[in-house]
Amino acid sequence: MERISKFQLSAMIILFQIGSSTLFELGIGAKQDAWLTVLTGMAVSFLLLMLFLGIQRREPNKSLVQILVQYLGFFGKIAAFSYVLFFAYESMRNVRDFGDLIIMSFLSRTPISLIMLIMVLLSSYAIFKGIEVFFRLSEFMLPGVLLFYSLLIIMFISSGIVHLDHLLPILENGIMSVLKVAIKETSFFPFGQMVIFLMYWHYLADKGIMAKTSIKAYFVTGLLLITTNIMNIAILGTQYTSISTVPLLQSVQLIQIADFLERFDALVILLLYAGIFVKATLWFQAAVLGFGELFNLNYKKVILPIGAAIYVSSFLEPNWIYHIWFGKVVAYNYMVNPVFILFIPLLLFIVMLVKGTAEGGKSIGERSR
Repeated sequence: MERISKFQLSAMIILFQIGSSTLFELGIGAKQDAWLTVLTGMAVSFLLLMLFLGIQRREPNKSLVQILVQYLGFFGKIAAFSYVLFFAYESMRNVRDFGDLIIMSFLSRTPISLIMLIMVLLSSYAIFKGIEVFFRLSEFMLPGVLLFYSLLIIMFISSGIVHLDHLLPILENGIMSVLKVAIKETSFFPFGQMVIFLMYWHYLADKGIMAKTSIKAYFVTGLLLITTNIMNIAILGTQYTSISTVPLLQSVQLIQIADFLERFDALVILLLYAGIFVKATLWFQAAVLGFGELFNLNYKKVILPIGAAIYVSSFLEPNWIYHIWFGKVVAYNYMVNPVFILFIPLLLFIVMLVKGTAEGGKSIGERSR
């Protein structure tokens, strides 16, 4: 069985959660308090992380799909297949993010079909090489990504374009507006998406450090996302940030230091490419692994069929605006995120507790005879 190290897990969690998150201004519905919605969403979703870790602790050597089938039987198989579809759907959204970003930023005359095809093929190759190889790639990428984000923040401050008064007044519309956005949006995206690691935690070589490693990486990501969120609002203001297609890119275009250090667009685009690639591939890989486990197949045999399905479905959204709108409608109005991130894991955890208690009571009764 393939194994991953502590640092590889940390790197993957950080890169995955950053992923496409910096494409958007998270929680902008709360205006200048958007950074508070990210902080609150991170705190709320920490409870979800504890739920996911609680599930994994009880079955440390099994994936989410295997646990669902074991504890929920026939309904577990239905839920497991639904998760495969959910993982593939999320991968499709990131593939589309990648295609639209390249079209908007650099290659406006290149067919988006070609860009997304290259993305799916690269992801397919990474998955074919195996879990260890892909996680080693994240280990290699993380230092560069963190360094580049740190440099961006330093350049923002050095260029004198950060205006902290844009963050005032704090809680102008009360705490409820922050809680509403945090619970509805930021607690599920990106923090609640940690549910995907229920497909990967059992590959960790040392299960004893699973929780500690995951929690540390979780908070590192949260700190980075809060910081970039604050920078965007402090630089652009809430009004411009709310209508900006890619706020981080717009902020970087304003950097000018000593009349010659400017135009760092390529650096931001590179960071976004890296994050989206990792996120799309991890979702894709989870769908492939889940399908293989559910139907007792070698996962490498289903990479191309699932990849083809992801590629074809990415054309269902005609443009970027529809892509963003559709994501919100599906994720929130039709309860997709709450179902897969909260309700099913919570139900599974309760069943695991009940069965564990029943089996424990049964074994005690047998010993007392």
